Amino acid sequence: MLACALFLLYLSGCIMQMLYGDMPDTLESAPGVYALEGLNSPYDDFNAVAVPPPLKMDSFIVFASNAASKGQAFSLETGRVQITQKPYSSRKKELPPPLIIAGERAGPFAPASESAGNHLGPTPLVSSFVPERPYDEAYNYYLSLGLNPGREPKPWPLRLTLDKESLPWNEKGELSPGGVWMFDSDKDGKRNLYFLDDNNEPRPFFGNEPGADDAYATYDFKRHVLYFSSNRSGRFQIYRFQNPSHDTDFSRWLGDVSLAEKIEPATEFTAQGNTLAPYIEGNLLVFASDRPGGYGGYDLYATRYEDGKWQKPFNMQKIMPPGVELNTKANEFRPSIMTMSLKGYQQLKLLLFSSDRPGGKGGYDLYVTALPQE
Repeated sequence: MLACALFLLYLSGCIMQMLYGDMPDTLESAPGVYALEGLNSPYDDFNAVAVPPPLKMDSFIVFASNAASKGQAFSLETGRVQITQKPYSSRKKELPPPLIIAGERAGPFAPASESAGNHLGPTPLVSSFVPERPYDEAYNYYLSLGLNPGREPKPWPLRLTLDKESLPWNEKGELSPGGVWMFDSDKDGKRNLYFLDDNNEPRPFFGNEPGADDAYATYDFKRHVLYFSSNRSGRFQIYRFQNPSHDTDFSRWLGDVSLAEKIEPATEFTAQGNTLAPYIEGNLLVFASDRPGGYGGYDLYATRYEDGKWQKPFNMQKIMPPGVELNTKANEFRPSIMTMSLKGYQQLKLLLFSSDRPGGKGGYDLYVTALPQE
């Protein structure tokens, strides 16, 4: 009797394995650094930023490039980036599939195209979290026992809920209510930060320091802190403004100069050398630095928020899989994070950055790589 019961359990397990065992259950990219073909040119293309992508991302991207002026001045350009990460079956011990990437330039970023000077550091201040909704388009699998020849397979949707997504392709980079685009420009001499108001007009950021260069803003939506880079101390460091009101209708206060006195250095990120271009996604903050101990030039670093504080920054090469060369003897710069999140399923994080490493189209090129699962 016991042997019969054990056999039935074994048989039911085999049937379950037959039905469900080889279904895609894992989202993970094959290790590697991928050039963003279609966007790169023989000139310098960098400072790219995009908000987080869904499983199949069709995203609006803004990046700085000097291609239009043939290497003379930087302007903000737009592009369309499509990245697909297919799930695979970990039970079959398959290798993770590579990212499928397509990119194309889409012309100047109109709101910042008319003023003089170099324009760099485009950043959308907008949360990656969205109201939860079903995400089933790519997951309609068909099952059939095959017991009745000629029988039509039955549709069986694997229900997934999307809770983070990218800025969808819309040709203009329109953001959700309250969100704004920020960038920096040296049109008045030094680099200053600007934001686009409700009329898409550039307005100066309240924290610009006369005589200093201020650039690369990012917003921590979990703790409501605005971070940016400045060399007001003599070298580039990261500074912050803690937003006590938690107001994320940014155009209402980004121009309020009375708030400037509340800006302070974020000393937890400070080291010898320059530290700049911060970007935050959730509990992960990434930045570029030429501090001692790197691989050469500017490297990419990260820090995690744990136990109520940001932890000691680490070189991101340390978390990359064997054979993946993220930081090199060349410069790696302006990192940003693109996150795909399906509730109750795995999360995919992509790191977008620029580098003047050998093998590109020329100057700085744009690259993307998948971050290891935490």
